[in-house]
Amino acid sequence: MGNTFLLEIVASDHPFYSGPCEMLVFRSQDGEHGILPGHETMVCALDACELRYQVDGEWNYAATSIGFVEITGDKAIVLADTVENPDEIDQKRAEEAKIRAEERLKQRQSMQEYARSKAALNRAMARLKVTERRGKRI
Repeated sequence: MGNTFLLEIVASDHPFYSGPCEMLVFRSQDGEHGILPGHETMVCALDACELRYQVDGEWNYAATSIGFVEITGDKAIVLADTVENPDEIDQKRAEEAKIRAEERLKQRQSMQEYARSKAALNRAMARLKVTERRGKRI
């Protein structure tokens, strides 16, 4: 498996992808991570983000909610509450969710309500970013 590693992406209700991967890119609270074959073992929290993974030289994209990523030698596992293909995302609905979350963030809220609003905004932004990639290959 020299130039690839095994990648498993699992949503809470279904497996999303399982197969070889050349590179994985995701965001955590520490910032953006790029994973290549032979990466050091690690476990970290996954932010709601645009997940990118390269298979046969082609980039694939998915919108994820929060979760965890575990890297062990020649294998990476992404576990998230939700994982969506760009084609599964209703862009208009995601834009509406973004606007609602931004409005809620402007209001006086408890810390818990603020955290929920911020998480909703992050999910909407990730979904919109992935839909922008629909049909584009970078």
